[in-house]
Amino acid sequence: MPIPSLYASFVLLKANHDIHNSLIQPYLTYSILNWDRGSNTTMQPLINLQNKAIKVIRPTKQTSLEESFQYLSILCLPKFHTLSVGECMNSYYNKLLPYHFDNCFIPISSIHSYPTRLSTSNNIFLPGVNSSSVKCSLTFVGPKVWSSLPDCIKPSNTFTFKWKP
Repeated sequence: MPIPSLYASFVLLKANHDIHNSLIQPYLTYSILNWDRGSNTTMQPLINLQNKAIKVIRPTKQTSLEESFQYLSILCLPKFHTLSVGECMNSYYNKLLPYHFDNCFIPISSIHSYPTRLSTSNNIFLPGVNSSSVKCSLTFVGPKVWSSLPDCIKPSNTFTFKWKP
């Protein structure tokens, strides 16, 4: 009995998605927070590797790489890094991180004794830095990503914060 083409394309999509999530993504995203948005020379080979993997498993060769990422419901590495930083900051906000992280970030509400727009929106103090290596660290990128989130997402717990395709 022949398989209908719509069902076959769905099975192929699910299989390609599972292949990426089980064989490729764990190696590319292992300890992604420690990369701290490394320099382009460090990150570019990993991005190129992910792009090559997507080109292999994408269903049609005519689609662009960005369309393939969307069709397969896969995040590219820079977006996955931003998601991981957001999840880390959400865990910090909900006090789910080890106590070692308590001194890494300073809530703006602890700086000012009076309510400001930033302190009432649960933002974290963004330290002033000059070196490019510190600008790539979690203590700088974390508050930056956290302040870019809408206020309705910030108080959510970790399980509803995760990205779902």
